[in-house]
Amino acid sequence: MSINVGLTEYTIAIITMDKEVKNCGCPIFYVKDNNELQQKALLMSKSVGGMVHEMTEETLIIVKH
Repeated sequence: MSINVGLTEYTIAIITMDKEVKNCGCPIFYVKDNNELQQKALLMSKSVGGMVHEMTEETLIIVKH
């Protein structure tokens, strides 16, 4: 029996159109429109093996599970 100790889930990046989002401990990528928001989130999630989660209509996060 093995015990998994440590961080297993963490936020890798924030992608947002909202300029009010400030530094919260991970990289923030500001985009100009919804199309760029979706494209960057998809590319980043594929690159790091993460999942995209919608926080608001203007903000997505990439989470490693």
